[in-house]
Amino acid sequence: MAHKIVTKIQKISACPGQRLLVISDIHGHLDRLIQLLRQMDYGGEDILVLVGDLIEKGPDSLRVVQYVMDLARRHPVYVSMGNVDLGRLLKVDDDSPEGVEDWAGFLNWAQRTWGGSLFHEMLADMGISADQVVGDKAAQYRRLMLEEFHAEMEFLWSRPTILTAGKYLFVHGGIPTEDLGALEGTDPIPYLKNDDFLNKGHSFREHIVVTGHWPACLYRVDREDVSPVFDVERQILCIDGGNGLKRSGQLNGIILPDCQAPMSQIRWMGYDGFPVIEALERQEGRAAAVHIQYFDCQVELLEQRGDMALWKQSSTGKKFEAPMEWTYRDGDGRLHCSDYADALLDVEQGERLSVIVHTDGGYYCKKNGLIGWYKETARPVESKLVAKPFGSEPGPVSDSGCPSEPMALYGIPSATGRKECHRRERELAVYELLKRLGIGYERIDHVQTNTMEACQAVDKALAGAVICKNLFLRNRQRTRFYLLMLPGDKVFRTRELSAQIGSSRLSFGEAVYMEKYLHTSPGSLSVMGLMHDKEHQVQLLIDRDILQGEFFGCHPCMNTSSIRLRIEDLLKKFLPAVAHVPVYVDLTGETEQD
Repeated sequence: MAHKIVTKIQKISACPGQRLLVISDIHGHLDRLIQLLRQMDYGGEDILVLVGDLIEKGPDSLRVVQYVMDLARRHPVYVSMGNVDLGRLLKVDDDSPEGVEDWAGFLNWAQRTWGGSLFHEMLADMGISADQVVGDKAAQYRRLMLEEFHAEMEFLWSRPTILTAGKYLFVHGGIPTEDLGALEGTDPIPYLKNDDFLNKGHSFREHIVVTGHWPACLYRVDREDVSPVFDVERQILCIDGGNGLKRSGQLNGIILPDCQAPMSQIRWMGYDGFPVIEALERQEGRAAAVHIQYFDCQVELLEQRGDMALWKQSSTGKKFEAPMEWTYRDGDGRLHCSDYADALLDVEQGERLSVIVHTDGGYYCKKNGLIGWYKETARPVESKLVAKPFGSEPGPVSDSGCPSEPMALYGIPSATGRKECHRRERELAVYELLKRLGIGYERIDHVQTNTMEACQAVDKALAGAVICKNLFLRNRQRTRFYLLMLPGDKVFRTRELSAQIGSSRLSFGEAVYMEKYLHTSPGSLSVMGLMHDKEHQVQLLIDRDILQGEFFGCHPCMNTSSIRLRIEDLLKKFLPAVAHVPVYVDLTGETEQD
């Protein structure tokens, strides 16, 4: 393969008054990215700038890459290379036996260290476990992976090192000079992995340099704070919120009014996904007496006090209280404390705080990126999901019932009237088809439904709808595929279904087929995906208990939104339009032993 890696510089085409939304270090956290873009009201003609490290350390590296590729096909999106991005690409850049062996060894390391990697996710989509990547099979699986995900890999390889827009320059790690001519064509690694860049004495006059890579909290020696660092005099802005790296980290984004705006006009937002509380009492703040950073984090346990403990920092002898769960052991069994500060936050009654951990000692939490304790009373803030109705006026359709004109996939108006840009093309296609078929529906936007709490909140908002469990199945030969809809509380028994449809040895279908035929991914599977199955590779199976209700709920091919439709509209309008005839089954969820 042998890619030649050199510094590339790309100029962003930005107009006066055109907003730039800038985010760094997503690190495989798709939900945080989507929620932050919603929070920033990403839409209209905004330019989205992602300053490196799309992947690793989070659970959804592959989905992040695919999501960003989707946005970039339809909107002005610019993505620079990150050091982790490049490091992973280099792991598959050597086709030699030694290179393959190194890649297989990396899979083992990544599993132990981070619980997986981009490559684990790619292999899993193909139905291959990383445990199978051994011996002679390693080269075969590596080749198959690179062939299947060629587009994603090429997208990552093609990223520039530096992006410029007006007076702004975006680079993942940092640069030693503003002479871009001197940087172009050189080794990019020093500009991608430039540790502690802010403290190296650089300053700039022609550009405001925006970086990620080094968590902003590491620049603060007096407090634990993950908000961006603004150095106005030296024209440097460091925005990495420690997302995916720090236990209290968040995904940060900044909003530039346009590419010539001064730093004073920049706003920032962060998203962490932690629970939120409302303070019921005033608390006076106190600066941290102890601030632990990973450079010097070895500790000793002095006394456990419930879920809190008294600790001593080994190097300084300082004693402090911190949660038991805030420590970990290294390979040699030594105790270390995650980044921590024992400060008290200054909190007014009614303020909302993001809770990192709740212990006997109070709430270890966050206020505008600043981290510390709130020890007074509080109550949880529940996010109230509200289903919004969308009209049912039909658009033009052909004689077959399908849309008669190309779908407009470039966004729908948000509550502010601006075109929404954070939605994937596949989600917008669902809404467009429902509109054209005259099918009314209600929609709610929410966090990824990968926890019981998130699912329950969605179920409550879709009151009165049968919440479907959707399963993607295949036969042993991978020649027949099935989409099974059954009530969410019903247990699925393979043997029971096999007997009814005459297909033995059913298994769950691999994600690559789900993507190929239904244009969706695990967690987002939905009957709506049948609109893409033009060759009828997937047979729809519906448990008859679904028909007992008037409404049902499903994802619009993305699990950050849910919709509520009439079952009658599904059967009489949607399925005829996409030319799929369901097969009805009667599943009890029982086995012979039951």
